[in-house]
Amino acid sequence: MKKIIFFFIMGLFLINLVLVSGLSASINIPEKYSEVQAGEKFYFSIEIKYPENPSRKDIKLSYEILKDGEIVAQAKVLKAIENQASFMDFIVIPNSAEKGMNIIKVGISDYEDLSKEVEASFNIKSKKQEDLTKYIFMLLGSILLGVILILIRVFLIKKG
Repeated sequence: MKKIIFFFIMGLFLINLVLVSGLSASINIPEKYSEVQAGEKFYFSIEIKYPENPSRKDIKLSYEILKDGEIVAQAKVLKAIENQASFMDFIVIPNSAEKGMNIIKVGISDYEDLSKEVEASFNIKSKKQEDLTKYIFMLLGSILLGVILILIRVFLIKKG
């Protein structure tokens, strides 16, 4: 009796393995988005191959941005695929995200027992330092423009 239960469980496991193994997925991060700032959109591409799928099927995609195992941002979308799909998508990185290496994890599932996860890493750049530099240059540019306008005004007054 124990052998029958064992083979039954192993059979279920193998059937599940065969059903799930037909799906392959990958995530790619374009070079431009391997480093992003907090507050920006982070773009990535997903490629799904599901050759055993006989018809159009709704696939649920869940996106998670993780930093040291903690969720930084998440989103969920629904896509319809047939045998394969390839598309670009994005998720907004919150302004509060810390700089450093992060992971994007994409969970792929359907309304039955299909489940797959893929992930890739990317870097978040420090926003505070770059914002400070940008504001300093804007301030210096404004001061320089003001000085030029004053000099032009003084030159016109002396000439006229």
